Amino acid sequence: MKQILVVKLYAAAKYRRYFEKLVVRVRESGVDVALSDFEALPTMNSEAINSSYSGIVLSGTEALYTRTAERARFAGFLQFLPKITSPVLGVWGGHQALALAYGGNVTKGDGLVKGFRTVVLEDKDTLLAGLPAKIKVMQSHREQVKQLPPDFVRIATSSETKNEGMKHKSLPLYGIQFHPEKWNDENPAGKRIIENFVQKIAA
Repeated sequence: MKQILVVKLYAAAKYRRYFEKLVVRVRESGVDVALSDFEALPTMNSEAINSSYSGIVLSGTEALYTRTAERARFAGFLQFLPKITSPVLGVWGGHQALALAYGGNVTKGDGLVKGFRTVVLEDKDTLLAGLPAKIKVMQSHREQVKQLPPDFVRIATSSETKNEGMKHKSLPLYGIQFHPEKWNDENPAGKRIIENFVQKIAA
């Protein structure tokens, strides 16, 4: 089985534990994991990435894309993302990066959305297979995807965030605003989502 490449979008060292949590959760789904970061990825050969990894997971980030200086750090990464043909799952900041890379729009929300919140699933695509119509997942964001990119459709929504989840109409590209890696026994939906990506979409 090919590896899953988990890409770190966090810049500050103090957020390393959040990235490590995501890596652990992906590994727990039964796959080998390789690591990279948003600055190193554009220096790699896209064809080599597509042939070496069965899927790519983009982590969250502490950066705010609505701040010009912070978004500028991701310019090379955003230009490179469309060259990846392997399945991609963007979570939180990775979801927003995927939207920007394909022509979507990210704006400030009404404030910090934090804690376990209810999300309504509108399209039980393979990524959301096996889940009830409403799930509780961990949120922690100040920005959101306001406008979906061309050829993407919404698959999940909530009262706080219109575009909680998206997928491309024909390519294996998925984004979710929430943190699937921060699941617990009472709210296990994130576990199923990661497993669906690794075992069904990227398999």
